[in-house]
This record gives sequence, C-alpha cells and structure tokens, in this order.
Amino acid sequence: MGTPSDYLPRSVSDDSIQELLELVGLPRATEIRSAAVTAQYHAVYFIAVPASSHTTNRELVLRISGNHLPTIKTENEIAVMTWVARNTTIPIPQVIAYDSTANNPIAHEYTLLSRVAGHTLSDVYPSLGQDQIAHILDQLIDFLSQLQAHEFHAVGGLHLNKNDNQIEVSRTVDETFWQVPDIEQIWPQETVDSLNVGGPYVTYVDLISAQVRTYIRLIRIHGKLVFMRDAVPQLERFVQSLQTHAEELNKVKLRLAHKDLHFANMLYDPASGAITAVLDWEFAGVVPFTKWNPRRAFLWNARDDADSADEKQRLLGLFQSRCAEKGVEILEDAAYASPLQESMQMVADFLRAITEVTPRGQGENLVQGWKAAVLANAAKFEP
Repeated sequence: MGTPSDYLPRSVSDDSIQELLELVGLPRATEIRSAAVTAQYHAVYFIAVPASSHTTNRELVLRISGNHLPTIKTENEIAVMTWVARNTTIPIPQVIAYDSTANNPIAHEYTLLSRVAGHTLSDVYPSLGQDQIAHILDQLIDFLSQLQAHEFHAVGGLHLNKNDNQIEVSRTVDETFWQVPDIEQIWPQETVDSLNVGGPYVTYVDLISAQVRTYIRLIRIHGKLVFMRDAVPQLERFVQSLQTHAEELNKVKLRLAHKDLHFANMLYDPASGAITAVLDWEFAGVVPFTKWNPRRAFLWNARDDADSADEKQRLLGLFQSRCAEKGVEILEDAAYASPLQESMQMVADFLRAITEVTPRGQGENLVQGWKAAVLANAAKFEP
C-alpha cells in the first residue's frame, strides 16, 4: 500500500514557486532549494528572499502537501498554529501564507512558513549532556503546562474562520484516518468523510460513540471484515450503554495536544540550550487528555536502534521527577478516571486497529486477539 511519503508531489518547478511568491506579495526568491529529506506528508523547499514589507523573514520553508486528506489537514494545522501563537509562548514558525486548495500556481495545498534557526533535536541528541537534557525536559514541561492551562468544551480539530479571524473547535483530523491513496485502492466507493469520524464532539462519550458507529459501518461494508459481523449487536449495545455511564466516563479534561511530540519534531540550539521551534502541528487537536500522546511518541529520540525504547523510558522517568519537583500534574491528568473509562477507550482502540489493518490484508495473526479484547471490554458495559 505504500506510505504517505510515496504520494508526495513529484515535481514543482522553480517558475511555479516564483509565481506563488509573487501571488502572496513576496519578492522573487534568490534561492530555491529542495530539502534533502522529505517530510511524511510534505515535499519541502527552502527559499531565500530579499527583505520586503510583507515579511521580515528572509529564509522561508515551503511545505507542499500531498493529496492525503484534502483541505482539512492544512486548515487544521494553520488554525492550531494560529491558536498556539496567540495563546502561548511555545516557539513555532510564523505562518507567512497558505492555501488549503490546489487553486494556486503550484497546484497543491501548501504552507509557507518562516525558517527557524536550529538543529533537529533528534540529530543532535546523542551529543547532549545530562544538564542539557534536563533543560530540554524543563522546557517541555513549560510548553505542556501552557497547553494544559486552556480549557476547551469540545473534542476536535481547530478551524480559523476567515470572516472574523476567530478560532473554533471543528471536525477531528487524525493521522489514523483513512486517506485518499488507500481509499482509492481499498474503498473506491467511499470518501474521507464517509470513512472517518467528523465532529466536533461535546464529550468523550460522544467521540467514542461516533468512532464505534463508524467502525461498525466499515465492518458491514468490507468483505475482509466479515469475521467481525457477529460482534455488531454487542457493539451496538455498547454504544447505547455509554450514555448510562456518561457522568463517570466524561470525567476528563479536554485539552489541545500536539499528539506527536518526538524529538524529530523539534528544533534545538545547542549553544543556548533552547528548543527553538516545535514543528508539524497538522494532526494536533483538542482531545480527552487520556489521548494526548496516542502513539507514545513523547520523548522518543526518533531513532530505530535497540536502545531507543529504553532511552525513552529513562527520559519519561526524569520527566516525571521534574514534574513532581515543580508541582506539575501533566501525566496525572492523562490517567484514566476509572477502569470503566479505560475499557471504553480500549474498545475504540482495538476496533480502530482491526478496521485499519484488516482491509489492507495485514495483521492476520493479531486480529482475533484484538477482537477478543474488544468483546471483553465491551462486556463490562452489559447489564
């Protein structure tokens, strides 16, 4: 099936990029250089421009999106970055221009950002001393505390209203969504909207209910998911029972989360010890805080060597200790409020895994165990 990076734009001419710069009011570039390494969802170009009245930034980053999740991913990222810039001191690139459509000279969605000085933290991590690592953890505690300080009243992505420049909670956007390349191959009669949840959702229960109903629909329409169809009546009862336990299940903070906060998504200045930018907010969103770190990416050094997992656990222990010293309860706030709440989430998580891998012909040795986990956790909601 490939990976998202297999479906990135293959070729964008310098002339098209120059035309785009002119369209957004910038002078012609003095240099356009393709990045040596592409991001998973973007082709990346580094651009140098003369100083102008439109921007004081002379070094820019053009991120050209593939056709993975049209419109919603770009709009979510811009809204989240705008919110972060307005409400926190978390360092991020400045948004110079963007387009969530392909109606522009490069014929793709794009974001044009300021280029922030610094090294990718994962690249320099092996050279860092323990005092530098401690300072990094303290900065992350500050960043997460700032996000924790703001209360939201619905779950979803963010949307920037162009009419009044206000930011509102909107539909959810997630990396686990069915995306266009796989939809075209596996679900040719479906769309991004029909295969994925929407939103926003007022409560945790509303979110889980929508997820499970979506997975039930996928089970009913895809031939490879036929082995799950005998579970549908129990899943439908599970959804109905959630409202009965809603008061207990909805005991959770709704907070904005990056959701992929590993060291390859941070820039770092070894001289000052400062994290100079947190990058890649496209899948950020307001979540029940139990799901702030859904892929367990936090504190990962973005290396696939044998020591990576152990190092992440070591850093997590240090992070917890420093949080305790500062009286910060980030990880405590992420704990489930009750075993029943955790079981609710496990039903959704294992169903997502089943409906994600089975249509791709993957996970055949795992799905029966996942099904058993779904049924065991759903059974806890039976009368």
